[in-house]
Amino acid sequence: PTNQFIWFKLGKHESESTEMPPNDEVKMHYPEFVERALMKDGKALGDGDLINQSRAMKERRLADDRGERLPDDDDDRFPLDLGPEDKKEDNFYYFRFNADLPHAGEPSTGGHHSFIYNEVPIFDPTDPSESEFYMVEPKQQRGINCRFGMRGVTAANHFDMSRNMIAILGGERRYVIGSPAECSRMALYPRGHISVRHSAVKWHDPESWEEHPEFKEAMISEVVMRAGDVLYLPTAWFHYIINLSFNYQCNARSGTTYENQQHIEDCGFDM
Repeated sequence: PTNQFIWFKLGKHESESTEMPPNDEVKMHYPEFVERALMKDGKALGDGDLINQSRAMKERRLADDRGERLPDDDDDRFPLDLGPEDKKEDNFYYFRFNADLPHAGEPSTGGHHSFIYNEVPIFDPTDPSESEFYMVEPKQQRGINCRFGMRGVTAANHFDMSRNMIAILGGERRYVIGSPAECSRMALYPRGHISVRHSAVKWHDPESWEEHPEFKEAMISEVVMRAGDVLYLPTAWFHYIINLSFNYQCNARSGTTYENQQHIEDCGFDM
């Protein structure tokens, strides 16, 4: 199983595409993701408590699927994933969900949109007393994106077309960041590719660097982020993410700046 996750969009010509999606997208309830993330941490650290906690969660989940309710203090109940359990334990998962303002007041959506805005008020453009420092152009906000990572998962290097604020709420992540001036050295998939704006190089695999020798000359910086840290990424800055433990972040984007437009256009992308 791969531990690198990379964004892709097949679009309307999905059936005609010769490019295979780099990752599978599956539905999974959050408690099962936590179960699997704790097991990854437990095995890596040799922590028997984490391993036992993960096994207890798995036992409850499987018992619930058989209709056998084991004693529990919470209400997390979900159906058995039909994939083989041994294979799922080897896989890597990256759990995500999004919220947007138009749905925040709609009970029919299940309430998670409102819940996220209430929990992360620094990204709520309707409350400038909390968010004006983080949401520079509130009218250009694009919702809140929350991502949950497990140890060992990486997110491929890429850039986004808007300024980005990233808040770590638990665990640790390592961000490797690069200026847009490095664009020509980043070996990016071109326009028209399903993973446009992302590096074709597998950063964690030095053997793949040989296919793009210019990548070896790229200049980067890095930072390890922990709970309570917020990272500001200006428009078009590159970022590659390594999940150092079970962790979770939420981020929000608001508006675009154009100080690096020339670098991006020289790479073949429009701003």
